[in-house]
Amino acid sequence: MIPEFLEPILLLAGAYLASEIGYRLGQHCGPRDETFDKQLGMISSATFALVAFLIGFGFAGAGTRYVDRLDLVVKEANALGTAYLRADALPQPMRGELKEALRQYTANRLEILDNKGSPVALALLAKVGSQHERLWDIALRGTASNAPLMLVVLPSLNEVIDLHTTHLSAARRRIPTAIMVTLLISTALALGIASFGNGQAGRRYPILNFVYGFALAAAIWMTLDLDHPRRGTIQISIQPLVETLASMKP
Repeated sequence: MIPEFLEPILLLAGAYLASEIGYRLGQHCGPRDETFDKQLGMISSATFALVAFLIGFGFAGAGTRYVDRLDLVVKEANALGTAYLRADALPQPMRGELKEALRQYTANRLEILDNKGSPVALALLAKVGSQHERLWDIALRGTASNAPLMLVVLPSLNEVIDLHTTHLSAARRRIPTAIMVTLLISTALALGIASFGNGQAGRRYPILNFVYGFALAAAIWMTLDLDHPRRGTIQISIQPLVETLASMKP
């Protein structure tokens, strides 16, 4: 995986390289005529429109997924808080056991979300299944032969368990690789075609080329950054889980 700080640098370098290649090709493609100019203008406009569409599509999708992930953190915090409160309905010692298990589970969730895929987070993820089994086992022992109590305690724990799978699925959802590759290739072509005409005319427009290349690189970088919830500049806030853990007083 490319380091985070290298992504914008590589995108800017790619934009410059595409422009330079287009300019050099324009210089060596001989004289142009009116018909060629019209064709070049049509292809350039179509390529720019495709790039705009792909960037808009990618950014809108990444933005939607970002909001969905924010909502999931809030839902998970609410579900954990509810399960913790409903644990009071259980008799001792299961009440204390379930509350302690929920506190530990919430603390682990915070560590997983705060460590951005590190070995620590991966090790904690591997233990989630056993933690779910422990939560469920305590709840079953505490509600044995008591159907009304089951209806109070078990649904909230079931939601906590289900949200883990939902959260994992949302974290792994990204812009499809084929679309991202198409976007990068289309952007390079758009910059190359724009500079191709400049090369044939024998005139450089470095400021205009830089502004356009920078704008495209920035848009793609922000789309990528927005689509990765626990890395880069734009990250998902885990404050709701922090507040929930703080409220789980022994």
